[in-house]
Amino acid sequence: MDRPENELELRGRVFCHRNVRLDVEKLYETRYLGRCGTRQVRCYSYLFVGWIPGSHLIIKYHNHHANPDEYIHRVFDPLTGEQTLYETLHRHQFPVFSEVLDELELITRPIAG
Repeated sequence: MDRPENELELRGRVFCHRNVRLDVEKLYETRYLGRCGTRQVRCYSYLFVGWIPGSHLIIKYHNHHANPDEYIHRVFDPLTGEQTLYETLHRHQFPVFSEVLDELELITRPIAG
């Protein structure tokens, strides 16, 4: 998809231990300030989805709904797929990438076999 000139898109898949995958999508808007043309970048759209191929979702973080200032955190049992947590977070509570990876590691330890 073509993005406007003032937008950046980050999209990818991270391959983790225990066959876990983490899909990441982030959209950023950019703007130039002042005569020097200082560029500012702000992320406004987030999606992290942790899952196991052929199995279940593990976690999902996103703000893809009517109110983009509302951040959703969902956790699923990796063995059954049953949702075990649903919470709404504030912007300052939304995790950074390394925290999402740590959460995936913690949740999937019991299935290490």
